[in-house]
Amino acid sequence: MRDINIENLDLNNAYFHFTARENLPSIESQGLKAQVGDASKMVQDKPRVCLSKGGKGILGIKNSFIHEFKKLRICDIPQGYRKYFDIKDFSSTEVVDESKVYDALEKRFRDEIYLVVNAREGEDFLSEEIHGLGSAYDIKGKENHDIDVSKIDRVETSRGDTALDVVQYIYNRILEKNPGKENLVKSMNSDLSQMLDYIKARETKGISMKTVVSQAIRDGITTEDIQNGERATEIQQEKGDLDRNE
Repeated sequence: MRDINIENLDLNNAYFHFTARENLPSIESQGLKAQVGDASKMVQDKPRVCLSKGGKGILGIKNSFIHEFKKLRICDIPQGYRKYFDIKDFSSTEVVDESKVYDALEKRFRDEIYLVVNAREGEDFLSEEIHGLGSAYDIKGKENHDIDVSKIDRVETSRGDTALDVVQYIYNRILEKNPGKENLVKSMNSDLSQMLDYIKARETKGISMKTVVSQAIRDGITTEDIQNGERATEIQQEKGDLDRNE
């Protein structure tokens, strides 16, 4: 199995498959085995190797995936994904909080990798069964059909090889290739777009705080000074609130 940079792939026609990184040793020795994974159980699928066609397929499947999780009740979260959620009691019938979905799936996507598969129609999938989640880009492999390791390579980007790296690369590439159509691209991938914006906002906030603290340290201000300053600001705000209420 080779490592192939995504920039060298045909993002219109290549076939992709995502899987947990921990599955890579087994795939390298046995190929992709038809099965009903945790994701497939959500749509009551049969044993098969599911694929995505092109970059649009990758974004589409992830967008649908996020959308399905945002509708789930806590008690219905698949067993294999529960470790990614900051939830202690999975018996609740309440719908999963949106931010918890984003946080959990970000962790999961960082644990996943993408494989590019040299799949062939008629051999690995049938034209009449390609619609996995209602899109021509979601390819349902033939039932109970395995794919040999000789047809599989691992995808990487300049930033890394996680599924999140791949998704972010494709998403940003499509935005760059379609100037003036950013709103259309985002609306077509609304759930994924919201999740990526959520991650970006959190990372930007973290970088900003790190920059402030680093500069303060260079200026000779200690973290204790910063904490005392923050508390002084809070006290001043509280005092102002009391004054206004008198």
